[in-house]
Amino acid sequence: MATLVAGQVSVDPAEFAQVKFDAAEIAALVTALAERLGVSNTIELVVDETTPLTKITCSIEAASSDATIVIDAQSGAIENTKALTTLGPVQLNTSVGRMLLRARDRMRTDFADVGPDDDLSLAQTAAWDTYCAGRLARAGIDIIEQRWRYNHRNRLGFSDAADADFDRLWVAQDLAWSDVIAGITAT
Repeated sequence: MATLVAGQVSVDPAEFAQVKFDAAEIAALVTALAERLGVSNTIELVVDETTPLTKITCSIEAASSDATIVIDAQSGAIENTKALTTLGPVQLNTSVGRMLLRARDRMRTDFADVGPDDDLSLAQTAAWDTYCAGRLARAGIDIIEQRWRYNHRNRLGFSDAADADFDRLWVAQDLAWSDVIAGITAT
């Protein structure tokens, strides 16, 4: 399959057969999102259109400021939940935005000990998602706070301590990885 390259963003595949996505539209949305979040790295978005599931992960080749960001997304991660098989700009901003912030975090030395996305526990993933979603909300991305609070509670417990941890992460800026996961043992 061919890859569409548009500036700093490449989208694979260049043409979708099983979903009604347009690679050029995706590239434009990701470019605008990266600009809004201050991410100037090369971005490779690989979409698995064979599954409607929502898993999305990111990786970087090395912890350097010019690293290429690779995002692997199942099509459901960027799909419009009200019009299945069509692209959802809101869902793309939320899903890809979280991955861009994670990648930017991974380039920092205080995130050097974070393993690959697939190796993170559910609680670690939820804490990092909360931290990223809060930053996306402050950047003006359409984020439903209650959705992320519920996700956080599901993974860290329905308790006052888990809620306090959510509140701490939601408003935080420039945390180290150890700070992001600090509430996991406390809840």
